Amino acid sequence: MATIHHEQCPLCASTSINAEMTVRDHSITGELFDLWRCAACDFLFTQDPPAPEAAGRYYEGEEYISHSDNQEGLVNRLYHKARDFMLGQKHRLVEKTAPGKRLLDYGTGTGYFTDFMVRQGYTAEGIEIDARARTYGQEKFGIKISAPETLFSAYAKDSFDAITLWHVLEHLYEPGKYLEKFHDILQDRGALIIAVPNHKSKDAANFGKDWAAYDVPRHLWHFSPATMRRMVGQAGFRVVETRHMPLDPFYVSIMSDKYQKGGNGLIGGALVGLRSFATSVGESERGSSVIYVCEKG
Repeated sequence: MATIHHEQCPLCASTSINAEMTVRDHSITGELFDLWRCAACDFLFTQDPPAPEAAGRYYEGEEYISHSDNQEGLVNRLYHKARDFMLGQKHRLVEKTAPGKRLLDYGTGTGYFTDFMVRQGYTAEGIEIDARARTYGQEKFGIKISAPETLFSAYAKDSFDAITLWHVLEHLYEPGKYLEKFHDILQDRGALIIAVPNHKSKDAANFGKDWAAYDVPRHLWHFSPATMRRMVGQAGFRVVETRHMPLDPFYVSIMSDKYQKGGNGLIGGALVGLRSFATSVGESERGSSVIYVCEKG
């Protein structure tokens, strides 16, 4: 399998990088992958992930539910209940921070958020790499969902008032290139909203290598608030607000407890999730996942 080996930090280019831990792909293959940390900027990343042309099989399992509409089983049902609740939360955040109603949702999956925003009066469209998810969203909702290459060919400067990435940036092989393009097509007062897992969270510390949000090798990058600020800053953005994602501590902790101990993870995971949630209410940047609202610097 073709892989990518980093000889220097992908964020700051320091050569002071070292192995941190070994994490299992619990979702699909059971394979082991190493996480490395940069001693200079503290960036954590997956070392030797599959090259883009070899990554497809790591997204093919039914357990990888962010790009499916599978509601069989308790965990899947909980995921979709959480998704439905968060649609309203995301809408209110975009409405509060964006100056207009032109929206691009990058990594829209099966299109639920894009469709929801269209129904709220937005001129919204999505971009999605998975052809099956694109087809599903287009047929189910009648919305516009394009392939990723569209980002670099179809949009002029100042095309959007808001661009959202809900748990997507950690999957992108060249995140800096995408952030620079987002900077170009976002209007000057527009909002770039990015949600990613936070490996500095309370639940990440509790579960260690079994923390579900490491999700190797699909997650190439593992962000903290400091490294996220550095990455968006390199593309000309600054973080103006952070928020926690209220349901993520519970879902991630339930999955993590399941990976660590077996069973369904409900009791132990929910308790850890509750503690993590309580911490993030007062300190959003200690949340299991953090939402970063960015504007052009």
